[in-house]
Amino acid sequence: MTAFFMRPLRQLAQVFTANESPRQVAAGFTLGMMIGLLPKGNLVVLLLTLLLCSLRVNKPAGLLAAAIFSMVGFIFDPVAHQLGAWILVWDTARPLHSWLYELPMGPWLGLNNTVVVGQLLVGFYLIYPTYWFAHKFVSLLQPRLTKWLSRYRIIRWLRGAELGSHWRVDA
Repeated sequence: MTAFFMRPLRQLAQVFTANESPRQVAAGFTLGMMIGLLPKGNLVVLLLTLLLCSLRVNKPAGLLAAAIFSMVGFIFDPVAHQLGAWILVWDTARPLHSWLYELPMGPWLGLNNTVVVGQLLVGFYLIYPTYWFAHKFVSLLQPRLTKWLSRYRIIRWLRGAELGSHWRVDA
């Protein structure tokens, strides 16, 4: 029971205090950015979430980025709609869109929606800058923050709470 309530706090502390490289944290944050920007309810978001969960990336950083970019993603919707509409009516790509839609799972991909296509393109455009800034931020902040947070007993307790809950040691 304790682990259920402590897990979000533990994962938030683990974003910076985990023994993971800045590359893993930046990659998780970048995947979370892609998940957060896209409108939910399509197969592309599900595949990106599956990718986040299956790769060796920092999952709490990815979930944090998904939450942040979900709240600000709607700001890009008008631009994404215009971009997606332009891509969907582009004559050269029309056979590709028809082929994708006629696949067995094609309608669930969401690639017939202008906002999904536009947000996917915006996300692809933002992959490198997001990764670069997240990597620089974590490289500068992670050693200092880990040292600072490790001084506090609550952080050490949160890091050990998961292990204790697996052994059925509830405090």
